[in-house]
Amino acid sequence: MSYIDVTGKTEDEALRKGLEQLGMDRDDVSVSILERAKTGFLGIGATPARICLLYTSPSPRDTR
Repeated sequence: MSYIDVTGKTEDEALRKGLEQLGMDRDDVSVSILERAKTGFLGIGATPARICLLYTSPSPRDTR
C-alpha cells in the first residue's frame, strides 16, 4: 500500500486534488483526515485541510 498527503482549503478540495494527482476514483482510495481546515478570524490564523490518501499500487502484471 502507498499513500500521499494532500492539502486544500477544504477537505473536499484536498480530496479532489489528490484523486486528480493519482488518476484514481474515490472508490479506489481510503481517506484519513489529518487536520481539518480552519478559517481563522478574518482570514488570520487560517490553516488548510490536510488529508492522507491510502491506495494500492498496481502490480507489474496489471500494467500490461
